[in-house]
Amino acid sequence: MTADAVTRMVSGDRKVTGFRLVVNDSYMSGGEKKEVATFVECSYWLGTGIAPYLKKGGIVQVCGRIGVNAWISNDGEAKASITMHVSDIKMFSASAPASSAAPTSGSRPLMVVDKGDENGDLPF
Repeated sequence: MTADAVTRMVSGDRKVTGFRLVVNDSYMSGGEKKEVATFVECSYWLGTGIAPYLKKGGIVQVCGRIGVNAWISNDGEAKASITMHVSDIKMFSASAPASSAAPTSGSRPLMVVDKGDENGDLPF
């Protein structure tokens, strides 16, 4: 995660949790190691209770629908970003909110978030 997740209010009383991930990859080209960082703007619409656990530097695995947002900037330059509507989140590392004492366990998943309940709350 490149920054802490942020929950924001959208149309009416709907809330969305937004966060940004970076996918780091590397490959060999002509005997030289190349590194590539791909940034993904994520939105999680199924609850806001996860937001305090999604902290900068955290390692997560996400599943969902991927898309592209393309636009022309004010100076006429074509821009684009990769987006993802997240449906599942698996946390491999996290910082618990100050008021919680959530356990951590190395590289094993801490929790899996499916869809929350009808109020968008997490199952714990």
